[in-house]
Amino acid sequence: MYAKLTIPERLKDLRVMQKHLTLEELAEQTGLSKSALGKYETDDYKDISPYAIVTLAKFYGVSADYLLGLTETKNHPNTTLSELHLSDSAIDILKSGKLNNRLIGEILCHENFRRLLIDSDVFVDRIVEMHTEELHQS
Repeated sequence: MYAKLTIPERLKDLRVMQKHLTLEELAEQTGLSKSALGKYETDDYKDISPYAIVTLAKFYGVSADYLLGLTETKNHPNTTLSELHLSDSAIDILKSGKLNNRLIGEILCHENFRRLLIDSDVFVDRIVEMHTEELHQS
């Protein structure tokens, strides 16, 4: 099961895994204090100032909504559905909660996904061809 990251976990993940920085280096590069940054990354933090949220979001290249846990989308918070070219039926299925959308996203991003689509296309085309031949034989 997928566990949603907390705000402190997101901040630490971005610092350590994406940027490979220490708290000292992050403080130097953002102008935020090391002690404040350290508190933001602990589970007992109180508040993060709007200035710090904006500063960190810009520094990491993510949306403030992502930092705050309001979305799982780091870089495309304002993408409209029309840009995705999804049908109403596809949107209904994704919104229904009956599918694991995170898993679908992982599959789409897998390095072999294009190959799966090509193989599926060949398979479906062969089935259509077989049905067409059956119709012509009858």
